[in-house]
Order: sequence, then C-alpha cells, then structure tokens
Amino acid sequence: MKNLRNFIFILIVFIPGITNGKKLDSLGYTNHKEFFLRWDNDMFVFKDYYYTQGAHFYLVNPWLRKNPVNHLLIRFKNADNYFGLGIIQEIYTPKDVADTLLNLVDRPYAGTLYLRSFISSSLPEKSIRLTSQLDLGFLGPLAGAEQAQRYVHEWLGLPWPQGWGFQIENRPYINYNLLLEKGLIQVPGIFDLNGTARLRIGNIHDDFQISGLFRLGRINNLFKGYKLSNKNYNENKDYQWYIFGGARITAVAFNATLMGGLIPPEKERVFEYNQVEKLVGEIFGGMEMSYRFVGMRGELTWKTPEFETGEQHGWGTVYIYFRF
Repeated sequence: MKNLRNFIFILIVFIPGITNGKKLDSLGYTNHKEFFLRWDNDMFVFKDYYYTQGAHFYLVNPWLRKNPVNHLLIRFKNADNYFGLGIIQEIYTPKDVADTLLNLVDRPYAGTLYLRSFISSSLPEKSIRLTSQLDLGFLGPLAGAEQAQRYVHEWLGLPWPQGWGFQIENRPYINYNLLLEKGLIQVPGIFDLNGTARLRIGNIHDDFQISGLFRLGRINNLFKGYKLSNKNYNENKDYQWYIFGGARITAVAFNATLMGGLIPPEKERVFEYNQVEKLVGEIFGGMEMSYRFVGMRGELTWKTPEFETGEQHGWGTVYIYFRF
C-alpha cells in the first residue's frame, strides 16, 4: 500500500515538471540508437480471431529530435530523452473468418495503420519514465489489413478470410497517449517491480490503464536505456536474462475498432457503448535475453472479454531489438 501511495504521489508531483522543451536533455541518451521489431499473433496460442495480428517497426535515434511533431509531445526536464518513430498495423476479426455472412453479435472486421511519433523521457535516479506518443493514420480499408491477413493465411495454409467486405470503413486515426512508469521495488541486478499508468485520448481509443510488471533474473536498471540498455551507463551489464510477468486493467470509454468512429461514416455495423465491457483485464508473462547490441523477447498475453457476447482471448508476441 505504501508503494501504491508513492506511485500516486509521483503522478501528482512530477507531472508539473514536464515540458515540451527544446534544450533540456541530459547527455546520457545522445549516442543511443535502436531499431526493433514486434510481431503479435494469436497463432502462438492456437487461435485466429479478435486481435489476431500486429506488426510494429520502431526506430529510436537522436536525430529524430528534429521531428516537428515533438513540439506537441511532453517530457521531463534534464532527462535521458529517447526520440522515436514507429509504424504499426493491427488486425481484428470475428471468431469465424471463414463465414461469408455478417455476424451481428461478433467482433467486426477492423484494421489500423498509423505512424507513431514518441519521446521516452527517463530519470534513472528517480526510477521514473514518461513516454508521450502521437499516432496518426487510418482505420479501415486504407490500413491494408485484409491484404496482410490473406497473405499470412496463404503462407501458413489457414482458412481464407471471407468477411472483410464488412469491415469498419475508412476514417482518420488520431490518438495522443501518455505512459508513466515508476520503479516500486528494486533488488539491484536481480529483481524489480514497476508500476505503469497509461492514458489514451483520441478518436480511436479513449481509456485509462494501470499495470504492474516484475522482472527476475540478471537485469539492468529498467530506466537506464530504452528497450536495450544505454551503453553510456558503465554499470549496465553486457548480458541480461530474465523472466517477467504482470497484469493490466483498463477502463474503457471508447474503442473505435469495436464501436466505429467518432468521425463519420457511421453506417457500418458496430457495437453500442452499452455492449462494450467497461473494464478489461490482461495477464502477461515471458522471457527476455540480450547481449550488448542485440536482444530477443517472447511474451504471452491473455485478455478478458471486450464486449458482452465476446470470449477471453490471447496472443503471443516476439520482439527483436538492435542497438547501433
């Protein structure tokens, strides 16, 4: 309970210390560059529905501090600031992708494709990190989700998706996201427990999430780097290996992949607000290994139903990191 109070105190005290600053970086981040891939797919848990696939490509590089979108993002003063861009595609389907008829009680087909500008702002001495993100793109056929899923299904010999003609129609994807991470318990080099609060506001996702994460094994300080450890910190180990796990709970106000959009068109079949679950839980766990400039991570996630006629669902995730 004391750690929870400390975490809430951080939210209140440190947020006034953030800025959209231009000359307030520490020197710790300057040579840190990363490229990493993330692939989500429910085939890892022998499923093929709901959130069925996600492809993420991210670049972190100091020259991205010149991105004009950064003027809209916030960060801590005098922090290790990591500037990045990502491109993300996410695919959602009903339970039976071979069904050629419209199912009025199942999840609608939906696809998203968007560009993410972000700053991850870390204060290692306080064990705190703030990440701000602006997502701009499309929800609908312009996202190319139908083509991507059909390619993967053809490659793996899975049933051909038949219902993409019923997918949620085109609309812009505009979301602003804030994530605040705080170290709660640390046994240096062996174990840590961290809390995260996330707020998303936009025309696609409006929700608030809290989560907890533990790591156990041979670990570096979570806040001295981005996905891989920052080599400017001499105490960081070259080799890391650990297991991790945690839980998330999300209070949902709006989800356009289920409900359509705030911005027209609105003629497609979507769920009403009272058909969407207002609290959604997740548990997750996995293993991560890294050595100097390369790392890999495997993760499994299980999620409670997102709508009243829905079911629990899960997926697996593979990450590959490169530091250069």
